[in-house]
Amino acid sequence: MRQVLFTSPAGDAASRSPAGPPTPVWVDAPTPTPGAGQVLIEVSASGLNRADLLQRDADYQPPAGESAVPGLECAGRIAALGPGVTGWQVGDPVCALLGSGGYASHVLVAQDLLLPVPEGWSPAEAAALPEALATAWWNLRSRAGLRPGDRVLVHAANSGVGTTAVQLARSLGATVAGTVRTPALAERVRALGADPVAVSTSPDAGEILRRQVPDGFDIVLDLVGAAVAGLTLAGLRTGGRWLCVGVLGGEEVPLSLRAVIRRRLVITGGSLRSLPAAEKAAIIAELRQAGPWAGPDGVRPVIAATYPAADVAVALDRLEHGGLLGKIVLDVSAHHGEPATDLTEPL
Repeated sequence: MRQVLFTSPAGDAASRSPAGPPTPVWVDAPTPTPGAGQVLIEVSASGLNRADLLQRDADYQPPAGESAVPGLECAGRIAALGPGVTGWQVGDPVCALLGSGGYASHVLVAQDLLLPVPEGWSPAEAAALPEALATAWWNLRSRAGLRPGDRVLVHAANSGVGTTAVQLARSLGATVAGTVRTPALAERVRALGADPVAVSTSPDAGEILRRQVPDGFDIVLDLVGAAVAGLTLAGLRTGGRWLCVGVLGGEEVPLSLRAVIRRRLVITGGSLRSLPAAEKAAIIAELRQAGPWAGPDGVRPVIAATYPAADVAVALDRLEHGGLLGKIVLDVSAHHGEPATDLTEPL
């Protein structure tokens, strides 16, 4: 048997707090057998993402065919190989990009979505890598075509994706700036190599950015949305690219299409989770080949906190509260073998 974290069992009134979101519960489920091209991972740690909060609150359903168990990334060791798997062995330390299901003691994943764990990394660092790195790479490298010398602005630069994007853009030869919500976070993001870092709610945020990047930004990676749209539009140079991948700060933006035309702006958005499996596999293949975590200036996840799996409700609440530098990670290894609630809900 394996154990999985089920955040909102259908029809289970006991799983819901009358004053808040569903209380996550660990449940027993059969350990799956890997099929063709799949591996079974014995999970050590799982990364938390904001999509997990939406799934917990039933505001967001996983893509068709994906597990009802949340979790978009995990790290551990390969426990079993399916037919046709090549290049991996039982016992290999790996991390994986998932469509869902990462809050579990064991996870099935296609071999095309595996990344090796860099030498010397902790399970928490490995678990925090796949989703943030794939999101940053897909947007900055694949979609925006980032080149050495580009000027990049990252909104919510303190977040898991933000801290990764700052490091990735610098490793690819870009000059990087950021926005955050507090002065304390600004100092910590600046230490990652972003300069300037402006407090987005400050009235002089735009001036701070313009003072050091007077010609404007080639690329804006927007993890916030409407709350920073003014900074984005004012900060983009002619021909700049605005990549919107988050709307935590609102989704309705007044926009002059005439200005978009005159300034030749490119405005686009996208969700990594909703991509077809083949496109996700192509992103992971690029990352395996490029190895952006290698070298002294390579990408390394910033861990905000690690929680034992039994405290997942606390961890999700902390993620929802915000104001973090980096990612929250669940230590799942400590939960292996513990008693769990047995539900018949299909997982």
